Amino acid sequence: MKINKGQFRLSSRKDNWKFEIKRGKGHFFSYIKNRLQWHFYPRIHHVSKFPSHIDIEISSTCNLNCPMCYTTTDEFKEKVGRGFLDFELFKKIIDEGVKYNLYSIRISLRGEAFLHPNVYEMIKYAKKSGIKEVSSLTHGGMIDEKKFQELIDIGLDWLTISFDGIGETYEKIRHPLKFNDMVEKIKKFKEIKKQKKSVKPIIKVQTVWPAISKNPKEFYDIFHDITDQMASNPLIDYLNNDTDIEYEENFCCPQLWERLVITSNGRVVLCSNDEMGSYEVGDASNESIHSIWHGEKFTKARESHIKHKGVEEVSPCKSCYLPRKTIQESTEFDNRLINIDNYLNREQKVGK
Repeated sequence: MKINKGQFRLSSRKDNWKFEIKRGKGHFFSYIKNRLQWHFYPRIHHVSKFPSHIDIEISSTCNLNCPMCYTTTDEFKEKVGRGFLDFELFKKIIDEGVKYNLYSIRISLRGEAFLHPNVYEMIKYAKKSGIKEVSSLTHGGMIDEKKFQELIDIGLDWLTISFDGIGETYEKIRHPLKFNDMVEKIKKFKEIKKQKKSVKPIIKVQTVWPAISKNPKEFYDIFHDITDQMASNPLIDYLNNDTDIEYEENFCCPQLWERLVITSNGRVVLCSNDEMGSYEVGDASNESIHSIWHGEKFTKARESHIKHKGVEEVSPCKSCYLPRKTIQESTEFDNRLINIDNYLNREQKVGK
């Protein structure tokens, strides 16, 4: 069972170890325990008393229209819509979580978290309450130097910036953001951390593979000295265009034992890959997280996967990338071989 299927690291093994050490700074033994649970609980199908990680989507709204993103589709606009999580509901989730020693949260899922009017107050509340790791995915356009200093002050642990491609490729995908401006911004972020003598937030950049496949070394050389980690992933069928899909035999999804996912309207969905919210397992507005985690709908989905029938019996699993068969490709630079698990019968072209 692959626990983190899809994404692969462009950073060297040495840099990846440094990244893990920085990520656990301040609570390293708790971090090691959390990583062991993350990797082994799914393998033995152990349902913990409370999820150790929760994805809390504080915004399903984004101000970009990237060509490979499902939030731009009519289906998403009709079924999901765009909105912000209520701040009081966020506090309710955190307050219950700290009672059960919730280790980490990520405040992003489908939209741009830093559009939320209370995003900085939310991060501050979570950290002051005792959440050990608070992270977010962002396109970075909403964060300037002053706001980044604030993120250091309130204790954000990890910031992943989507950086698809180089130069003109990036600017076509991430319009209206400008490549050189964004690179300079990340350089400034590193300088600010150095000035403040702060390891965190650790900064990771990630890209879809077809955006850099012709020049991965150039991408690596640009970001190696100014970030803590670089990663990429094959282009997922987020637009649901694929028809010739082959699935792994005896697939059992690890996510159902790893994390819980709360969307911006308070509804809890099966996993972070249920983009349209088609399989709801609860409502955080009027149910406890504990009861949802151990509830009938979540339990039923886990049982289907234990029997290796998730793709047949659980609706969002059929279109998910995790059960798909892959073929291994590779690239080489700096005398290192980078292995890429690409999805079988999946065209690697942005917008396809």
